[in-house]
Amino acid sequence: MTAGLPVGQDSTSDAGAVSDALADAGQRLYHGFCVPGDYVLSVLNAYAPRVTQFLGLDAIDHASVASGIVSGVVWLVAILLIVIAYKLVRAVDRALTAAVERLYQALLRTARTMVRRVGIALRFFELKRQATLAKTEIPEQVTLTALEFAVLRAHARLTPGHLLTASVVASALKVRSSAHVEKALSRLVGLRLLHRTFGAGDGEEGYRLTGPGQLFLAANARARATQEQTPAAAPRVRYRSSPG
Repeated sequence: MTAGLPVGQDSTSDAGAVSDALADAGQRLYHGFCVPGDYVLSVLNAYAPRVTQFLGLDAIDHASVASGIVSGVVWLVAILLIVIAYKLVRAVDRALTAAVERLYQALLRTARTMVRRVGIALRFFELKRQATLAKTEIPEQVTLTALEFAVLRAHARLTPGHLLTASVVASALKVRSSAHVEKALSRLVGLRLLHRTFGAGDGEEGYRLTGPGQLFLAANARARATQEQTPAAAPRVRYRSSPG
C-alpha cells in the first residue's frame, strides 16, 4: 500500500481553504464598502481637523465601524440621488414626448386649415372669374356700330393662339382707312369684348376675342335665331358694358 495523508485531514484542509477564501472576499467587499467613508474622514482630517477632533474621528483607522457608518450614509444618499435622477429623467422624457405630440397635432391642424382655406380661396376666385365671364346685366347701355360688330365677328373665326392686327382686319373687311378699324378696336377693348396684346408683329398691336366677347356673340346669335332677324338688321346691336 502507498502511504498518504488520512482522509479526514484532506477534508479539513479543503474546508479551511474555502473558509479562508470566503473571509478574504468578505473583507475585500467590506473595504470596498468603506471607501466613501474613508475618503470623507480623510477629507475632514485634512480640511477640518477641529471638527474631527470634536467628533472624536481623528484617530479612526480605515475600514473602521465609524467609516462603515459614514459609508452607509453615503451609499444611501447616492441611491436616493440615483432614484431621484431616474424619476426626473422619466418626467422630462414624458413632458418632452407630450410637448412634441402636441406640437405635431397643432402643426397638422394648421396645415389642414391652410389647405382648406387655400381651397376655399381658389374656388372663390374660380367662381368669381366665371361670374365675371357670364355677367350680362351691366348698368350702362351702349350700341355697336356695323363696323364694330363686323370687327368683333372677324375675331370669332380665329384659331386659339392667333391674333389679328388692325391692318389685317381692315384688309379682311375691305375698309380703306385703317384708322376707323383702330377706333373700333379701341372701343371693343374698352368694352372688354377684345383683348389687346402689344408687339404682335411689324410694330402693330394684336387683338383676340375675350370670354365676354364670346358670350356676347353667342347670345346675339341665339337672339337672332329666335327673333328671325334678317342679316340687314344685325349690324346695330345693344350690349351692356362691364363696369370699370
